[in-house]
Formats: sequence, structure tokens, C-alpha cells
Amino acid sequence: MSVELRRRRERRAPASAGQERLWLIEETSGGSATYNVPVFLVWREQIDVAALEAALRFVIERHEALRTAYEVHEARLLQIVRDPEVPPIEVIDADSMARVRDEAARRGSEPFDLAGGTVLRCVVWRGLPDGDALLLVVHHIAMDGWSLQPLLDDLAIAYEAALECKRPLADELPVQYADFAVWDRAMAQTPDVQSLLKERADQLFEYAAELVLNGHSGSPAAGEGSRPGRQRDFPIPPEVTARMGQLSLSLRVTPFVLWFAAVQAALYRWSGRREFLVGAMTANRNHAELERLVGFFVNTVPLRCAMDSDLSFAELCRKARSEAFRSLSHQNLPFDQLTAAVNAARGTGRSALVNVGFVHQASPTGHARWAPPAELSTDSAKFDLLVIINEVEDELTVTVEYDTDLYSDDVCGRLGDTLVEVLTAAVSDPDRPLHEFLGEPPVVQKTTSGPTPRKGEGALLTAEHRRAAELFIAVLGDGSRYASVGAARGLTADANFFVLGGHSLLAVTMLAEAERRYGVDLSPREFLADPTVAGLAKALTSAETRRNAPAIVVGHGPHPATSAQQRFWLLDRMPWLRSAYLSPTVVELTGEIDREALQRAVDTVLARHPALQSRFTLDRKERRVHYRTDDLPAVTTVTESPTDLREHLAKICTTPFDLAKEAPVRADIVCLEDRTLLTLVPHHIVVDGWSAQVLLDQIATAYRRDGDLAEPVHPAAVAEPVDADHVEAVVERLRGAPTDPPLPHDRPRGEFQSTEAAAVSVRIGEERLRQIREVAVGELGCSTFVISATLMGAALARSCEGRDFLLAFPWSGRDSTGAADAVGMFVNTLLVRVDLTGAPTWRELLARVRDDAKAAYRDATTPYDSVVEALHPHRDLGRPPLTPLYVTSTKEPDLPLPFVRNLAPDPLHIKYELELNAIERGDDLEMELAYATALFDERTAHGLLDALVAATADLSDDPDSQP
Repeated sequence: MSVELRRRRERRAPASAGQERLWLIEETSGGSATYNVPVFLVWREQIDVAALEAALRFVIERHEALRTAYEVHEARLLQIVRDPEVPPIEVIDADSMARVRDEAARRGSEPFDLAGGTVLRCVVWRGLPDGDALLLVVHHIAMDGWSLQPLLDDLAIAYEAALECKRPLADELPVQYADFAVWDRAMAQTPDVQSLLKERADQLFEYAAELVLNGHSGSPAAGEGSRPGRQRDFPIPPEVTARMGQLSLSLRVTPFVLWFAAVQAALYRWSGRREFLVGAMTANRNHAELERLVGFFVNTVPLRCAMDSDLSFAELCRKARSEAFRSLSHQNLPFDQLTAAVNAARGTGRSALVNVGFVHQASPTGHARWAPPAELSTDSAKFDLLVIINEVEDELTVTVEYDTDLYSDDVCGRLGDTLVEVLTAAVSDPDRPLHEFLGEPPVVQKTTSGPTPRKGEGALLTAEHRRAAELFIAVLGDGSRYASVGAARGLTADANFFVLGGHSLLAVTMLAEAERRYGVDLSPREFLADPTVAGLAKALTSAETRRNAPAIVVGHGPHPATSAQQRFWLLDRMPWLRSAYLSPTVVELTGEIDREALQRAVDTVLARHPALQSRFTLDRKERRVHYRTDDLPAVTTVTESPTDLREHLAKICTTPFDLAKEAPVRADIVCLEDRTLLTLVPHHIVVDGWSAQVLLDQIATAYRRDGDLAEPVHPAAVAEPVDADHVEAVVERLRGAPTDPPLPHDRPRGEFQSTEAAAVSVRIGEERLRQIREVAVGELGCSTFVISATLMGAALARSCEGRDFLLAFPWSGRDSTGAADAVGMFVNTLLVRVDLTGAPTWRELLARVRDDAKAAYRDATTPYDSVVEALHPHRDLGRPPLTPLYVTSTKEPDLPLPFVRNLAPDPLHIKYELELNAIERGDDLEMELAYATALFDERTAHGLLDALVAATADLSDDPDSQP
């Protein structure tokens, strides 16, 4: 099965498997330089900084990977392509090249903020005798070694053009990195690749893990990650370099195979291991369209090494050629999946498949304006040992990078020297037996035919273990053989998260769940050190011991964002959803209005409420959003008779906020000839529906000057504490409910959710409503909300094939003392089930929905995000989480004078696909149905309302009939 690699022009895409691995390492390392790529260029002249800035802009425009940010959404890592923006070029006066190199090495080791989208930095040193110096630092998630040549080539072309004030002549690249990532993910799921993964895992199973050299001084690390490291170079003598090409030809092997054989021999010499694995870093660019593209394509390919000292170097090369050909033909097999497959067979959980790496690379050449780039160390190591073969023009150098916690410089030196000796002997006599020039290896390490998978005889769970097991179940869900929450008792203490089907991003999700449930902050590193039930239980206990529960001090902050606020902050990162989470109110005033007094009243109210002065930022160390409330308030604007009123209001109501820098509210007064309009647009992250009414009431009071305004309430002082202990109860109540019911869509969903909407409405009629209330309210004790949800479910069942529906609805969350006058975001999202299966009567269905709604209210403080993650539907970005349906019940608002009526927002944006608002208007009930115009035609929306009216008639006529 083949998947097409093509240009998609998408700004959001899943990260590639390789990017996901690097991202997790960054998360577990807490600001490491392990995957920084510092490129140091010594120029032969003075740098024109303006031309350099223009050249960088061209390169960043041309290669989307250089302007991509990363965020997690529903346990998936996404890459977000941003608009081109050149990072500030720092210019420093230099006094000596030695100091410049030291400073460049230091700056090359400063960590990146991957969520912020800055993956490239630039520094220029001026004033050196022979020319300036330039440091480009790029994160490895955006480029690999192959990428360096096209990056510098494009930079050179663009720089030359900028000096002449011209646009560089360059064809558009056929694909971008996001296109590769989509292809990469799709290919990994094809039956052919999955079959190859299993086949290759079976081949690697018998090779024992963790190659250890004589002189090793620590415990083997857990694979790739952040560790202290050092590099040491070993130049290959020119006479050996000159003869290696001829040796490759005579043995009919590639230079890669030649080096692979030499590395095997040197590792055998100092490990004594006859059979072992080495991880080769491969380019993984199997399409011509990828050759000139900057991005992270490299993959780790485990190569099997089977040594015998009686072999000659020529024979070893022939064996290496066979293994390399077999392995490198599958270099697109995702390394993480391969590792997981082998570990699952071994029963070893999450352990390294290879801990010694090997890479053969050609370094970029120089340019007319600069010398070949110099390598700078970041004082970190990616493996226990990494052997790097660098080809720079006609020179060869071996670089050994090693973990200084595990190996000494002496051990590294012996390995490098042996590698040079092997090559020197090989070019002289490739048929000479290896043992004649390798010497005696240390005592040969015995290997087994592979570890035996562990049985499930671990200890039974203690109380501490049980909550850890429940966290396992909360995120593993149906991906685990322990599919139900109740089965947590069946897990043993040594049950391993990764053996049960977990993966790295799910581990991060689980730790976030632990924070929500228990208020503890666990780093991925703490969990990955022992990814078992017992290990997580120990980490939870340790984190609780560290935690000091501070008293709530309601100052300006920083305050941790609530669960809902964190969700809204994340949704604001998605361009297509940003307008949906604004809450515009447009009210009309008629008659004689003192517009200056109105402006003062609005400004007074906006400046009083701390929530409206919030600024939100992400604490990357804690992986949590915080806000402060001491920034400048919003100021009301006044617009005189705009040329196009609709366009003006649309701009006011739909323009997103920069939540880190702007007040999360705007107000505008439109002055027309016969009336005045006040538009108030807060972000949903700081207000709910109740808050909007509080604001209008207080603005009216301030304008009329006929009363005192209530003292402002800080939202942190009255926020209802969340209760994550009831997630299991909610999940059990909803288990089996369809999260994607059949709906009468006129068009299929797109890749990204559309929020543009329209609305239609109908009145039930006073007599019909009275008859329904006699039964539903008088006999069964149902609220208007329960009636509305029941009718919506019945209307949907008559319009499509579904008989079971899950509806989201809001809960005010204002039970705390003092919350009535607070402006803030206190709403939580709850879920109610309308289940028409089993042919219930109207009475029975109303009772079902009533009881389910009561259960939802009992667990009303359970964070919605926790429920989403526990139910864990495999959502894409084209629809809301858990359900596309939303219902709410409200009363017709009483507008305080001088406001006379509300105007509907135009354009309308909604958060779900269908939203029903039941509005009590006196003795009548208006059913307003908002629908996503990307999915439904107006005709279909009217059809749903017709079905709802018909259901209303049936219920009122005979409550003992079936819906």
C-alpha cells in the first residue's frame, strides 16, 4: 500500500515520529541543549546585517520548519506553521576570535522554547581582523545534518540578492516538512509497514540491549535524552584517507559500509561482545522532493553486528554490506514503534533498543564569503556513545561523543585510537585477520537469546498503588487489555505502562491527569525512570511530600488558570477556533444618550474587575497557564457613523485577542443618527454568560448614577474547587454513549472545525408548553433544561439513524459565597445522555434524562477536560471533543435602562456543530437552533426544528406514547 507525498498547504499537521521523540526529550530534560545545532561561520569580510536579515527572512519563508511551533492536543503533538518572522539579530563587538568561539559555544547551548515557535537564533560578531563571525543556532526538531547544506546555499543566494536589493531567484519547493509529516504518519500505519515492523522486531529480539565498553563507570542510560557530554576528535591520517576510496572500490562496498565495519571492529575490541546492535543515523529522504528541504528527517536504524575475530576486514565488510542493505532499505520504519515492538516481545517495558550510535556525514563546504562551518559542542550527549564520521572536502575526522557520567576521556580515547588503527591496517591489507591487529578484547560478555518476557506475578496493589493504577487506566482506556476502570484492581504493582500499550505522549497526558486529580506536579522524567504502577505510586507520594499547600492569597498573581481557562487558552492557539471563544454582546440604546457619560461608565466598569485586566502566559516548566490581574484595563472606543456598520461590528466581534499582551475585552460605542450601539466583546476565558449580565447591569448603574456598584470580586477568591475524584463515576455513567452520533450533515467535515454559523428559531406555543409542563414538571419534576434536552434528542432521532445522543451543557459554577457579583469564567461543561433505545415512552424518556442530569450535577465540579481524556475518543481537529451537540436553557434577559434590546452577533460563531438554546419568554419557550454552515444547509436546520415541533406535539398530546 502506498501513500502519496504531496503539497497540502496546511498550517497545522501532526508532528512526524522523529519530531515527537525530540519533543518528548525536551519535555523530560527541562531546557536542555542536547538537540541544539549550532552553526558557526567565520566570514572573510564584514557582514551587511540588513542584507543578512533579508536573507534570513527569505530562508524562513522558504522552509516552513524554521517557523513552526509545537503543541499537544488530545494526546497528539501538532506542528503549527506560523507566519514568517525573523528573530532579532544580535550584533556584538568582538576583540578576539578565541573569545568569540567561547561565547558562541555558550550561546549555542542555550535552550529553545518549542511552543513559542522560535527554533532559530542569530548572532553576529563584528570587528575581527579578518572578517566577522556568524552563529546560527537551530533546534534539531527543525533540521538535520543533511539540511545544513541547503540552508546555507539558500542563505548565500538570498544574501547576494539582498546586497543588490533584489528578490532571490528560486523555484518554490515542491513540498514542505508538514507534508512529509502527514505522509510519514500515514505510511507508518499501512499494513506493509506494520508487517515490516513485526518482521524486523523478530530479527532484533535476540540481540541483547545495552552495549557496554570496558571502563564503563555508570548504569546504562534509558536511551536518547539529555545527559552531560563531551566530544573528542580523531583525525584520519591523509595517507589513509587517500586510500579509502580505492579500498571501497576493491571491496565493492560503499563508504558507509566501510565505516560501519570499522566501527563494529572497534566496539568489539573494547566491549568483548560478539553480538550487539548499533544505531545508524540515516537521512531517510527517499523522495527527490525532499532533497533540498530543511527539516528533521533523520531516523535511527538498528544494525545487527555479529563479530568473529578470525574474520578478515574484507569478510567483515561483506557481512556489513548485507546487513546494511537489508536494514537501510527499511530506514523509514519508525524507530519508536520498532523499539516498542521489541520491548513488548522482551517484556522489558521502556528500555533502549540501542545505546551506541553511528553517523556518517558530509559537512557543508565553504562559500566565497565564509569558510566551512565549524562544529561547536553543546556539552551534551545523545547516546552513551556516538561515533560521528565527518567528511569535509578531502579530510576525514572521527568524532566520539560520550556521556561523561558513564565514560571517561581515557575510554573514549582508546575507542577512537582503535578505530583509526583498524582503518590504517585495512587500507594496507584488508585480507588480514582482525585478531592480528585488534589485540585481545576484554573477557567476552555472555549474551542470551533474549530476555524472557515477565509474567504477571507482581505484588497485589496497595491503596497507594491503586490510584496510580487508576491513572494508568484513565489514559490507556481501550488501548489497554485492562479496558475498564474497575479492572484497575487487576493490575499488579509491576505492570508497565509501555508494555500495556502506552506511549510517550500518553504518559505526558497521564501526568497532567495526576496534577488535576491530586494537585501534584510530576515531571515526565520522574515517571519514565520507573514506568510501572509501583513507580508512579512512589512518585505521587514523593510529589505530595514536596508540595506545600499554600493559603489562597488573592493578589494580582500569578494565579493558576482553571481547567476551563487552560482549555480556552489552548483553543486560542488554533486560528480557526479563536473567534468562537469570544462572547460579544451588542445592545441598542435609543433616545437622547449622553455618549460621553456612557463611555465613562463603560471604562469605569472595565477597570473595576480584575478578570478583565488579566494577561495569560504559559509557565513551560510547570506546563500550566497562569494569569496576572495588574495590567492596564481596556479603554472604550467611540466610532462615529461607520461607512459599513455590519463590517465594523463584525470586525469588533470577531478579532481575536493576544491573551498575553492585551486586555481580554474590548468595548466600542457606535454613534448613529437615530440610535447608539454598545458592543462589549470579552474573551470567554474571563467571562461567562452570568458575567455578561453583571457587566451590563453595572454599566447601566454607572451611567444612570442611581446606585453604588458592588465591590469587585477577584475570580480566584470565589472559584469553585475542582473535584477530579469523580472522573470514574462520570466515565462509568457515560460509557457506551456515542461520541460521534450520525447527524444529518449536508457536507462532510473538513480537516479543521469550522465555527461559522447561522441560526433559526421557533416558538413552542403557550398552550403546548402548559400541557408539557403539567406532566414533565408537575408529575416528574423535570426542569426546562431536561425538557429541552429530551426534545432535542427526539428531534435528532427523527432526522437521522441515531437513537442515543450525548449533549454537552453548561453549569454555572457559582456556588461560592460572593460569586454572584463576580466577573470571571466559572462555567464547567457537563454531559447529559438522551437514550431512546429500548422504545421508552415520553414519560420514561423524560425520567431517564432527568436522572442522568441529576447525576451530572452531582459531579459538576469534575473538570470537563478530565472527562474528555478519560473517555479518550480518537478525535481529529475537524470536530469538538466528545460530542458535536450542545444544549442550554436560559430565561429572557432583563435589560437595564438605558439599553432597549439585544442585537444578534453577525457573523455568528459557535463552538459545536448544533447548539440548541431554549429561551423562556414569559409563558412561551423559544427554541433557537444554531448550526455550523460548513456542515448544514438552512433547509436541514429548519427540518430539525420541524421535527422538534412535531415531537412537542406528540409529547403534549400523549405522554405515554413513544417518541
